[in-house]
Amino acid sequence: MMQEPIISRMSIGGHPIHPMVIHFPVAFLLGLVGADLAYLYTEDSFWIRVGLWLAGLGSLAGWLAGMAGLVDLLSVPRIRNLTIAWIHGLMAVMTLALASFNWLLRYKADGVFDPWGLYVSLLTAALLTITSLLGGQMVYRHAVGVHAKS
Repeated sequence: MMQEPIISRMSIGGHPIHPMVIHFPVAFLLGLVGADLAYLYTEDSFWIRVGLWLAGLGSLAGWLAGMAGLVDLLSVPRIRNLTIAWIHGLMAVMTLALASFNWLLRYKADGVFDPWGLYVSLLTAALLTITSLLGGQMVYRHAVGVHAKS
């Protein structure tokens, strides 16, 4: 028996905004690990600049995507009543706080590779993976943001 879909309030033409835009910060922040590893392999300062941009864009895009998710969490009672939604939201905030801290580390390093940036990137990627899995569970198990076919 299919669960009744939970319609998103933050949507365009029935398509929820949060799942549409969350792919950008996920790609940026996972790509950041690749940029850090590329620097370690090549020692080319290009990858330090790439890392700064990926950390900044990943943080900014994540906070913007998170705002769409927050509106749904607070304004849709069926989402608000899901424990997994609150866990997903809290883990996303922790992940974005780390990502923002990572950007600040890189900005203050002024073009010098700081190994702490890599450590924070790896921790951010781990939290991002768990947070993303929880988001997927909300869609596939609880039908959050799923628009019923007409």
